[in-house]
Amino acid sequence: MVDAIYYHPGGKHTYAFGGRRYARIDFVPDASEEKITFGPAALRDHWPSLKSIGFGSVEAVLAVEGSPDEAYYFFGGHVARIKVVPSTQSDTVVDGPSLITAKWKSLAQAGFDTIDAAIPVPQKPGEVYFFRGVNYVRVNVDQDKIVFGPAALAKEWPGLTSAGFDSVDAAFPQPDKPDIAYFFKGDRYVKIRVVASAPDQVTWGPKLIADHWKTLDWI
Repeated sequence: MVDAIYYHPGGKHTYAFGGRRYARIDFVPDASEEKITFGPAALRDHWPSLKSIGFGSVEAVLAVEGSPDEAYYFFGGHVARIKVVPSTQSDTVVDGPSLITAKWKSLAQAGFDTIDAAIPVPQKPGEVYFFRGVNYVRVNVDQDKIVFGPAALAKEWPGLTSAGFDSVDAAFPQPDKPDIAYFFKGDRYVKIRVVASAPDQVTWGPKLIADHWKTLDWI
């Protein structure tokens, strides 16, 4: 199962996390070109930042808006802000770890004490969709305020629902098209057009990960 997947805009790499391992991947969206550039390897051996704060795996990653080398990493009920500099392959803890519900009171209000996936809301600076189980919530993380929800995916995401996704294991926006996102669940994935305050639409899939993401065959 893909636990988390994250495109690093500074290094233009994609990091995939599964269990206690990860791999760094280069891929071309909308094409079959992809290759593993590092890994799969144990997190404990190559992510000193995660090891230092006791993160045994990664359950979700959210890019920090305006900071291309930084992202929020989620594990259990905790979140930490980590900086990864691709040119040096160094990673350092910038902030945390903190309880998710302490970092964002809005998520505590929504009942989200763990996070399965998170993606930015297209064209809405500061806003994020957080997914947990069969529900999601839209939050302005800068203002720490709920914009919408929590609500069931089955009610508000017809595209995901039509693809058979009642929950989400991992998600990340397509690098060159921020309104398109990849969603993963179990052994399948689907590409979705995400429009704020409008129904989502399937643009590709659902497809088996094994058939279309050969670089994820280790998960």
